Parts: sequence; C-alpha cells; structure tokens
Amino acid sequence: MVRTDADEETVRPATPPAGRRGARARRHLPLRVRAGVAFGLMSLLLSSALALAAHALVRSSLLSERETVAQRQAYTNARLLRTRIDPPPPDMSQLLAGLQVGGAGDSVLQVGGRWYSSSVQVTAAEVPGSLAEAVAAGRAGVQRFEHFDTPALAVGVPIAAAGAQYFEITSLDEVESTLSNLARSLSLAALAATVVGGVLGAGLSSAILRPLRRFALVAERIARADPATDPGTGAGEQSGAGRRLDAAGDADLEPLAASFNEMLDELDERIERERRFASDVSHEIRGPVAALASAVSIVDRRRDQLPAEVVPVIEMLDEQVRAFNGLVLDLLEISRFDARTATLEPEDTDLLALCEEVVQTRGFDGVPVEGPEPLPVRVDRRRIQQVLSNLLENAQRYAGGATHVRLEQVPAGDGGERVRVRVEDRGPGVAPAEREAIFERFARGRASESPNSPAGTGLGLAVTRQHVELHGGRIWVEDRPGGGASFVVELPEVPAA
Repeated sequence: MVRTDADEETVRPATPPAGRRGARARRHLPLRVRAGVAFGLMSLLLSSALALAAHALVRSSLLSERETVAQRQAYTNARLLRTRIDPPPPDMSQLLAGLQVGGAGDSVLQVGGRWYSSSVQVTAAEVPGSLAEAVAAGRAGVQRFEHFDTPALAVGVPIAAAGAQYFEITSLDEVESTLSNLARSLSLAALAATVVGGVLGAGLSSAILRPLRRFALVAERIARADPATDPGTGAGEQSGAGRRLDAAGDADLEPLAASFNEMLDELDERIERERRFASDVSHEIRGPVAALASAVSIVDRRRDQLPAEVVPVIEMLDEQVRAFNGLVLDLLEISRFDARTATLEPEDTDLLALCEEVVQTRGFDGVPVEGPEPLPVRVDRRRIQQVLSNLLENAQRYAGGATHVRLEQVPAGDGGERVRVRVEDRGPGVAPAEREAIFERFARGRASESPNSPAGTGLGLAVTRQHVELHGGRIWVEDRPGGGASFVVELPEVPAA
C-alpha cells in the first residue's frame, strides 16, 4: 500500500498522432473484414484490367472497321469520278454531292488546280496537311483528326488519270458514343464485381475462420475460468469437453487442436499442483505463526514481570508477528487467485450495515458512513469486509486517516445500476502517474524511498483489487474535492433475493 504527494499539474493522457491512430484502427480490423476488403480490391483490380483491355480491343476493332469501310467507299467514289471529271462537268459540286459518303460525311476534290466541295461546311482547309501531302505524292492514305472539336476520319485517294486528288471526311461521333456507352457498362460491371468479390470474400473467410472462432471461444472460456455449460458438470468445475478443442476430421486443424489440448492438460496439472501447494503452505505456515503469536501474547500479558529493557523488544516482536501473519494471509490469498481456486460465497447483505460494522469493529469508530438505507446487495461478506478494512487501514497509515465512507448508486451502461463505495481521506493525494501502479503487487512507489514512511508490503491494495474484480467490479483512485484522495470501489448491483 502506498500514498504519495499529489502533483500540482494535471496530467492528461497523451493523444496519439492521427497516423498512429489510423494504424492502430487498421490493426484492429476484424480478419473477416480485412479478407472481404482484400477480395474486393482484387476483384476491382482484375475487373478493371479486364474492362480496360476489353475497351481497348473494341475501340481498336471499331475504328479499324470504320477505316476499312471508309477506304472502300472512297476508292469506289474515286473510280466513279475518274470517268466523270474528264472533261470536267459544268457543276462539279453537284457531282460531289451526289456521291455516297459513309457517316453523313463530305467530300473534297482538287482537279486542275481548283478545289471543289460537296458542302459549304467543308473546304480544302479542312483536309489534314500531312494527308494532303501524301495524296499529292501519289499515295492513298487515311488519318484520324479533330474536325471542329469532334473526332473525324479523312481518306485521301489520288486520281492519277485525271490529275486529281479526292478526299472524304466522315464524323466518328457515332463510334465515340458507342465507346462511351461501353465504358460506362464496363465500369458498372467492375463495380458490381468488386461488391460481389467483397461479399464472397467475407463469406468465405467467415466459413474458413469458423473453426478458429470455436478455438477462440474455448480459449476465452479458459482465460475467464468459466465453467463449461455441460449439464454433467458440477458448480465451479470445468467440463473437459468444454475446455478442449475438437478438430476431428480436419487434417489441417488437428495438429493445432492436439497441441492446444496438450497445453491445457499441462496447465491443469500446474494449477492442481499450485492448489495443493497453497493448501499445504496454508497448513504448514499458519500453524507456526499462530503458535508464535500465541506465545508472544502470553509474554505480553506478563510484561509487568519482565525487565523494563525487555518490554520494547516484546512490543516490537508482537508488531512483527502481526505483520508477518498479515503477509502470510495476503500471500495465501494471492496464491488462490493465481491458482484460480478463489471462489465467491455470496449472501444477502445490507451494504450500508456491512460498512458500518467494519468501521465499528476494526478500530475506525470516528469515520462516518453515509449512503442510502437500506442498500440490499448479494456479495461475499468476508471479501468485502477485507476490501473496506484494507482501504481504511491504507488511509490511516499513509493519509492521516479516512474522513468519510460514502455509498451511492450510479446508472450503468446496460440500463441497470452499480453501487460505489468511496473511502475518502485527508492526505496529500496520489500522483496521477502512481494511480495504477499502486494496485500492483509489492508496489509502494515513493513511499519506499522515504526512511520515515510506514512499513508495508505493497500487497494490500493488490489483494483488494482482486477481491473486487472477483465480484465483477473495479477499483480506482481519484482526487477528492477539497484535497486528499478518494478510493472508489464499484460493484455490480445484484439485489438480495
């Protein structure tokens, strides 16, 4: 048990950086969620790759087909013009307008140094320069380009017999519209594949992890030392079936189950050895300690017959025997907790009356007890008496004594209520950095650094916390308004039957 000077500055818990909080959140994601996300991402990558490849192939195919059709049409029209432009007709534009050009396109003809067009919307200036140069050199060609900010296709064919150059310009809007619709359809398909992949991944991982979840439930039951729900198991005993893993028929999990069950067998053997050790030590040590205490008590009752210089020695011996007896009892209690042999013996109790009884019978008569009356609960009276006695003794030893014992009922998160017992003192308080450490075993903090501090083993508060946790409660220390410390014991309220 320990009490230290309170720090003047308020210590607030450090807030981790945002990046670290994000990493911690990612680490805490359930495995099933991570598997679903991984499957979803894999589906997204695969479907996106397939969609891009399909779009590229369709685009290449459509444009290639459109170029082939445009070239064939241009060659057909060029052969037709070769027979009609020598000699040139009086209305060349009307002749061009009568030609069939795919995609509602237009045509341009250069003959005898003059340019003719099938529409006022197309002039010689619209023909791409590189294509015009190739046709002028006697080579037919095709070229895609932007025509008035829209995709278009130009085909050029030289008509050598007439010394002419023929060009057709057609729009590719229809092709681009088809490709846009295809892109939207592929995007929706990729999104659907991602969702389906994520759902399937989560479902598959859930099925795969089902045996591991059974393993986890068994491990959790063992960690809590819960009795298995086997109707043939007595109260407080552990069912062998409920504490063992069964992976029969699963070649992948059988080695894990066998190793786990072997570990449990060894653990049970160790717990049984510790249980026997605690029982033996309790019998072997408490007897001599009791005999020693009895002998010291007999000598103390005859102190008037002893030399004056021997009396302080007897008093010191009596004090040391009492401290040793308390240490032995604390160690035995801790050994029971470690061996998981500590059990509750609950009974119907008025908690207010129980606290008043402890205050009156254990030498703390001046400490007032306040709270609602009556306050019926169902607790282990011996353990709660020990909890309150330890806290009152801790306050008397390190903080000048307790000022109040307060009982209150507070709402719980599950809609019920909890009972709190506060033991307040007039001391300097407990430094925030020490408020968790003082409940550890053999931890005395700064009290052990001062030669004038009261003697102690550092086990009282550790045993107190284990008594409280065995009831399903918790204990902590906080500042008391006006100075001092307030040790708070919170217990689940289980009304007396």
